[in-house]
Amino acid sequence: MSQLKNLADSRWLGWLAAFGLFLLSRPYLGIHHDGRLYVADALAKLDPAGVGRDLMFVHDGQFGFSLYTPMLARLIALLGLSGATMAIVLVTLTLWFAAAALMVERFLADRSPGLRWAALVFLVALPALYGPMNVIGFGEAYATPRGLVEAAGLAGMAAYLSGRRWLGLGLCVVGMLFHPIMGLCSAAAIGIALCFEDRRWLWAALVGAGVVMAAGLAHLPVADRLITLMDPAWRAVVEARSPFLFPSLWPIEAWSRLAVQACTVAGAALLLQGASRRLALGALIAGLVGVAMVAVLGDRLSLILFLQVQSWRTLQPLAVLALACLALLSAELPRRGPVGLLGLALIGMAWMVRDVGAFGLLVAPIGVLFAAVGDKARFGRPDLISAAAVGLIATTVVACAALTGSGLVAEFARTGAYSQNAFWFSDVPALIIAVCFGVWLARGWTSPPAIVRVLGAVVIGLLAVLLWDDRSAYVRDRDAGRDPALVAMTASRPGAVLWLSGDVEPWLLMGRPNWFSPVQSAGVVFSEPLALELWRRAGRLEKARLMGRDSIRPLTVAASRAPPPSLEKVRAFCAAPDAPAWIIWPRWNDQPLSPGLAARDWTPKASFHADLDGRRMTAERYAVIPCAGD
Repeated sequence: MSQLKNLADSRWLGWLAAFGLFLLSRPYLGIHHDGRLYVADALAKLDPAGVGRDLMFVHDGQFGFSLYTPMLARLIALLGLSGATMAIVLVTLTLWFAAAALMVERFLADRSPGLRWAALVFLVALPALYGPMNVIGFGEAYATPRGLVEAAGLAGMAAYLSGRRWLGLGLCVVGMLFHPIMGLCSAAAIGIALCFEDRRWLWAALVGAGVVMAAGLAHLPVADRLITLMDPAWRAVVEARSPFLFPSLWPIEAWSRLAVQACTVAGAALLLQGASRRLALGALIAGLVGVAMVAVLGDRLSLILFLQVQSWRTLQPLAVLALACLALLSAELPRRGPVGLLGLALIGMAWMVRDVGAFGLLVAPIGVLFAAVGDKARFGRPDLISAAAVGLIATTVVACAALTGSGLVAEFARTGAYSQNAFWFSDVPALIIAVCFGVWLARGWTSPPAIVRVLGAVVIGLLAVLLWDDRSAYVRDRDAGRDPALVAMTASRPGAVLWLSGDVEPWLLMGRPNWFSPVQSAGVVFSEPLALELWRRAGRLEKARLMGRDSIRPLTVAASRAPPPSLEKVRAFCAAPDAPAWIIWPRWNDQPLSPGLAARDWTPKASFHADLDGRRMTAERYAVIPCAGD
């Protein structure tokens, strides 16, 4: 029995259970999201005459600043496309978790082991999104350098908290070799924390800023973008494709989420001391200053480099620390009297309604105010204040559970299949974890029996092994690489491919350039020629009724289904000298195409599914239509 208790009390078991939750909260979706860009660049490096001729790489403005894709290309050559992608994602998540665990241990070093473990669980299992429009989160399960750089930044923060300042900054610099923008995020938080320690760091930062500005005025490469305005035509394309780069275009929900995260860290800063408090304030100031910089210098003045650097991403360390701070507030605010409990209830409520209009923006600051007052306030009936706090949080929990639960049931009914990604991002698991751990921390309960903890860790581990790979059958086959039948079918016409209702298929299945895909336009802020050419092609596709307005506005226009290709419009489209060699269209039904299109059928190993016009669409076959060429 003593051995079982020793196992249950060991730090390693707690870390393994938390890592299992981390994997469950970050299911593997294959080559997905921004991972599509980096995998494509790796393929372009392996095949310059094929994928390397894609417009996105001909007018590349971003991949040359990272060591990530050369590393990924070597891994693909060694393990194959699917194996390499899965391996690098798993390694990235493991490093990220290890760095996060180390950071939490240092950040809350003067708190109990139970609180530190709960903070780690909050950090890895609660919603990780930050910034606007749900486009980015921390600790993502994608084949991108962001996760590796975030891990370096978390390790850097842990080093700073341990008193190793230069090591902390050095780890951030290493991260910049893989993603310069993300590497700056943790460096900014650590740098501001250092300024609180010694004002000489502030003077050093000002001197560095002066050197950078002088480089811009001297029109040195890259630095000259500090004083260069973005052309209005280019900016129009960037605004249409990537409105999240412009704070003036952010929806109110983005500001609400920011307010909730910022207020949580500000409230925890009242309870922290020493380096932990300085780091929390550093992350808070870095995030707010980053947003202000891009709002004024990028959005307002249209200076290119400030739009490209996307300094609002300094919200990432703030978002990470906010979840650890939420655990701290859950444990300590109830001990600061009924007003402290009311402050916790309001902050918890703000987290639950952070994406509902301006509610979080309004509620979170009030919660911090009550948290600051705490036990300094005196009331004749403190029991009424406590009851009001409990009633408020309980009502919000019930309402959110009903909304998220019904939404999840509707989603599963619509798709007809279980998805770990849909389950976790419904907020249902996060709500359960937050409520259970929040009550445990607030009440100061002891740990469950040893057998419960051990069995719980085993169950979480088994679920992680079974559910982490959440790829659909179609994605699993697509990620395996080139399809011999499709390659042979299209061998007679070399050149780019227009794959309708797809994104990475020409790169992965055919080793061909994409003629147009929404994923190509993800980096339009980095390349004016790419932006203008993709805008022109999107207009041609819309005119030919091959794609809708969502092709270049994927974040603001719902995905739509274009009608079947018509002979007249396809002929006019394919008559252009730069037309694609092939058009590949998913057959959503058995309606025959015009014989004049000379379409042939290609059948993937698994059906393709897409959400178009608010409906779940399925294609079991594709029409392969010859376009330009002989």
